[in-house]
Amino acid sequence: MSMHGSCRCKNIAVEWQTVDYSVVPRQCQCEYCKAKSAAYVSKSGSSFRIRIHRESLHLVVTHGSESAKFHECRNCGDVVCVTADIDGETYGALNSRCLKNKLGFSPAIESDVGSQTVSQKMEGWRQNWCHPVHITRQGGKGSSAEDAVTGAPA
Repeated sequence: MSMHGSCRCKNIAVEWQTVDYSVVPRQCQCEYCKAKSAAYVSKSGSSFRIRIHRESLHLVVTHGSESAKFHECRNCGDVVCVTADIDGETYGALNSRCLKNKLGFSPAIESDVGSQTVSQKMEGWRQNWCHPVHITRQGGKGSSAEDAVTGAPA
């Protein structure tokens, strides 16, 4: 089973391979996530694919320890997901507000990891986030090229 979604302008599309549609979104309490109204969902053992249609409109934002990468669309401003590289593997969580869940998501619960060390955050991400994460970028002039697949063996 899979769940699909995208940013509002559809520049960044996602497909999440999961069997659990009942996950509860976690609303980060940092200023960035609050300003973006982001509430993240993930499930250990599941994976997702991001397809970026126009690379020039893909923005990767980092904060604080720079251990997490927020994937944002420059055109519509939506944050679609957050990823982190841990021991050469890419893990991630999706912004529930960018997903179409046929069952709907329950209200988000507040999550604050601001007092955790980087290693504590990364261990939590390793245990709870999706893995592997695949990132596909469109090629020039309408052709498609997969120039980055992360978190999966070659």
